[in-house]
Amino acid sequence: MRALRTYFAATWSLRTFREVAYLLAGLPLGILWFSYIVTMYAVGLALLIVWLGVAVLGFAQWSLRPIGAIERKVANVTFDAGIDEPEPRGYQLHAPGEPLTASGAGRWGHALMHDGTSWRALAWIFMRVVLGPVGFALALCTVVVPVTLVAAWLLAAGYRLGMVPGAPASEPQAQAIVDTVTLWVLVGTPVIALAVPMFAWISHHYACLHKPLGRWALGPCDAELIARATARAELAETQVRIDQELHDSIGHMITMNIVQAGAGAHVFDTDPEFARQALRNIEERGRAAMGELDRIIAALRGDDPEPRAPLPGLAQLPDLVAAARAAGLTVEAQLRMDDAPRPVSRTAYAIVREAVTNAAKHASGAAIEVHVAPTPDAVGIRVVNGPGAVGTVASPDGDPRRLTAGHGLAGIRDRAALLGGASRTGRTAAGGFEVLALLPLGAALAPESFVQPWDILKAKVDA
Repeated sequence: MRALRTYFAATWSLRTFREVAYLLAGLPLGILWFSYIVTMYAVGLALLIVWLGVAVLGFAQWSLRPIGAIERKVANVTFDAGIDEPEPRGYQLHAPGEPLTASGAGRWGHALMHDGTSWRALAWIFMRVVLGPVGFALALCTVVVPVTLVAAWLLAAGYRLGMVPGAPASEPQAQAIVDTVTLWVLVGTPVIALAVPMFAWISHHYACLHKPLGRWALGPCDAELIARATARAELAETQVRIDQELHDSIGHMITMNIVQAGAGAHVFDTDPEFARQALRNIEERGRAAMGELDRIIAALRGDDPEPRAPLPGLAQLPDLVAAARAAGLTVEAQLRMDDAPRPVSRTAYAIVREAVTNAAKHASGAAIEVHVAPTPDAVGIRVVNGPGAVGTVASPDGDPRRLTAGHGLAGIRDRAALLGGASRTGRTAAGGFEVLALLPLGAALAPESFVQPWDILKAKVDA
C-alpha cells in the first residue's frame, strides 16, 4: 500500500508541479538563449572585417556567465538542482581608476576566451535546445493525460448512468460503438488509474537528468571543487593546530596555577612564605598565558611581525619538571636526553607536558614519574601517576585519588602518529594511569618495530 501511495502521490505532489514548470520553461528559454547567442556570434563574425565584430564577440562571450547564472537560479528554485556557484571571474578589463589600454584589453580578451565557465554555459545552451522540446512535450503530457483519462472515465460512467447523452436512436451503429467504448473504459478502470501518474514519473526522471548536466555546465569545475576542498581542509587543520596549541600551552599554565593556588591556600597560615611564592608564581604564569594568547591571536590576524621564540623541546624538560614541582606537584624525573631532530624534540616535550598536565588535573595529590630515554633509533617516554608511582597520596578513605583520562590524550596519540611513532595511554596494573610513547628518530625505524610498541617502549625506558 505504501508503494501505491507513493506512486499516485506524484500526480498531486508540489515537486511534480515545480518540475513541470521547469520543463515547460525549458523550450522558450532554450529558444531565447540559442537565438541570442547564434545571432551575436553571426553578427560578430560578419563585422570582423571592420573590427567592430571583436567587440560584439567579446560581449557575447562575456554574457554567457550571466545566462548561466539565470539558468542556475531557475534550476535551483524550481526543482532543487543543488548547483553551486562557480568561482567569480578573476580578470577585469582594467583596474578601477586606471585607464583602458590595448595591452590590458588584450589580456582581458585572452582570459575571456580561456574562461571554462563561459564555455560550459555555451554547451548548456546547446543542450537546452535538444532537451527543451522533449521536456516541454513530457510536461504537457503530464498535465493533459491525467485530465483526459479522468474525464474519459467520468463521461463513460455518466453515459452508463444516463446522465450524459449518447448517439441518437436513429443511428444504431454509432450507438453500438459508443456502448462498446464506454464499456471498455469502465472495465479498464484499474489500467486507467495506473496510467494517471505515469507521465508525472517520466517527467520527474527527465527533470532529474538535468541535475548532473547542470552541475557540470553551470557549477564549479573539478579544479574549483578541489581548490575549495583543499581550502576547507587547510582551515580545519589550522583550527586543529590552534586548538591544540591553546590546550597544550595555555591549558598547562592554567592547570599549574590551579594546583599552586590550592597548595598555597592549604598552607596559607602555616607557611606564609610558601603562599606568597605561590602567588608570585601564579602571577608570572598568568602573564605568560596572556602573552601566549596574544601571540596566538596575532598569528590568527596575520599581524605578528616579531620573530617568535623557538618552541620548547627536550632541553626544556628540566624546566618543565622544576615548574611542576614549584606548583606543589611531586615529580620524580629520569631524563636521559641526547640531541634529537627538532620535530621529535618538540613532540616529546609536548607529550610530557600534556601527561603532567593531565596528572595534575585529574589525579590531584598523586605522585608523577617521568622517564625519557633515548635509544639508537627512537626516543621513549613514560609518564605514570597514581599507584605505582613513588609518593602517591591516598584519599581519606584509603583509595588512591581519582584517575581519569583528559581530552589531551587524543593529542598525544595524534602527535606520536604524525611522526610515525606509537603511543598508549591507560591504567596500570596497580590502578594508576600511564602514558607511553615511542618517537622514531628517522625513517630508518621499521614499521614492524611497532607490532607491540608499548612492550618495546617499557623495555627501552625501564632499561
